[in-house]
Amino acid sequence: MFTKHKGQWVLGFHKNRRKWEFPGGHVEEGEDALTAAKRELHEETGAVKFIITPLWDYYHVNNGRVYFANVETFEDLPELDMERIGFFDELPEDVTYNRIKMNEDLDRVVKYMRVHDNQKY
Repeated sequence: MFTKHKGQWVLGFHKNRRKWEFPGGHVEEGEDALTAAKRELHEETGAVKFIITPLWDYYHVNNGRVYFANVETFEDLPELDMERIGFFDELPEDVTYNRIKMNEDLDRVVKYMRVHDNQKY
């Protein structure tokens, strides 16, 4: 889930992978995609007040949905997968997944949010 707070990208530093990544995860039994996204956002960033927007659906091994979250407030980070969160103007070098693809997706997110939300992203 692509996440911002006060104009900066929010990423979590994964305890085991030792790299930065956007919050995300899987839909658990009995959840819909939006409920899962909200749960994962809180679990991986501590976000408690936010606006979440569905962006696009994808298929890679299974079906999924990508979201954008604009977070207003956080509480303490739950002691789960993330060691800490960081705030970035651009992606750090040490990300878990393909940095080039992630930057392409960030450009896509910014364009989408500018058109559909009329705010500066």
